[in-house]
Amino acid sequence: MSYFGKKHIDRVQQCLKLARNRGASGAAIELNHGTSYSCSYAAGRLKHTALSESLRYNIEVIVKGHRGSASGNVLEAMENMLERALILAQNGAVSHFEEYPAPSEYEKVKFHSNSIHSLTREKLIADCGELVEALKALDPEMEIEAGGGRRESEGFIANTGGFLQKIGETSWGLGAGFTRIHGEDMLFAGKSRSWGEVNELYDIPFLINKLKEDYQYGIRLANFKAGKLPVLLAPPVVRQFISPIIAGLNGRDVFKGISPLKDKLGKQAFSKVLSICDQPHIDYAPGSAAFDNVGLPTKPVSLIEDGVIQMFLYDYDSAHLAGVAPTAHISCLPYNARIRPGSCKSSDMVKSMQKGIYIQSLLGFGQSNLGNGDFSCNVAVGYLVENGEIIGRIKNAMIAGNIFELCNSDIQISSDLEANFQTPHVLFPKMNVTSK
Repeated sequence: MSYFGKKHIDRVQQCLKLARNRGASGAAIELNHGTSYSCSYAAGRLKHTALSESLRYNIEVIVKGHRGSASGNVLEAMENMLERALILAQNGAVSHFEEYPAPSEYEKVKFHSNSIHSLTREKLIADCGELVEALKALDPEMEIEAGGGRRESEGFIANTGGFLQKIGETSWGLGAGFTRIHGEDMLFAGKSRSWGEVNELYDIPFLINKLKEDYQYGIRLANFKAGKLPVLLAPPVVRQFISPIIAGLNGRDVFKGISPLKDKLGKQAFSKVLSICDQPHIDYAPGSAAFDNVGLPTKPVSLIEDGVIQMFLYDYDSAHLAGVAPTAHISCLPYNARIRPGSCKSSDMVKSMQKGIYIQSLLGFGQSNLGNGDFSCNVAVGYLVENGEIIGRIKNAMIAGNIFELCNSDIQISSDLEANFQTPHVLFPKMNVTSK
């Protein structure tokens, strides 16, 4: 049974009408009700379980070219929150549009699945416990953590442009990790998955096997010589590496002149093997959306094709600022960025390395000067590869360079993709690897 009914829609519509009567040129209201359950293990034991319920709404108004917003969780106080939003708009941020656009036709995307109900409290606790026991079997002295949860939400969004659409989704998450301290050496690793539907991605044996792999490779230490070495990045690190590229496509930053890619539209900026698209209509994917926050329909687009930048991303506000057509990207960011796979398996990439580094995770990557693509960070988990075989884990290693320059080199992209976010491995022919 739906939490919201006609009376809630009527109240929101009346509130929007009141906003117009009070001088707002535009107004939008979003209501959301959600329930969630989570559990967590710490130090190998069940530590926490929680069941929560939330109700929240947000009101945004535009008055004389300025924004005001207020939120609450008491529906009866919605009109009071509207008054607060109107007052805050007097000194609010500049809005570069006055009115919301008219509604349109939208792609049918699946966000809600009843399969989430199979993840009962008992099952989540048991599944996390299975992960913990598998790690204990490797080394009972390790610090072991695990966690899982599910969430279900529903609501709707309406604005003064005539837009009114239901929203709602289901999601689950499951993961585990360990920390092994041996003398002065510390090994830590973790694996997790999440999705909107309980399907083949909910795979406990997969998580266990990947954690076992990290443990078995990680307990063997290997010495390495600093220098410019081939570096293979695992999918989670690849997602970190492309984040400055994605940020460089932000249309607002392009207009301000602070994007390093501002003059690269239609030009060769990266290796010809690099193509990135945005796919907002993937069923049950965490980032999917049929429409943006003002009601514009989303669509699949090519961001980078064969290394050539195809477009910049604009939300409704930044598009009016820059005087261009909006691309329906909330906060000027893609929904589900996907890298086109290459032709070589990641396992063959490892075999092709005479001497190189295979990086599983990084520390401190976000503290680099990523706006310009510069990075310098620690290798959290990385392996030395010699003659096509993983020798062991390296310690006290750092990598440094410029992502824009590295992605314009002779990179290789794997044909196989990580299942959760469809991310490939990427092999860089040379990267600065130093020892602390």
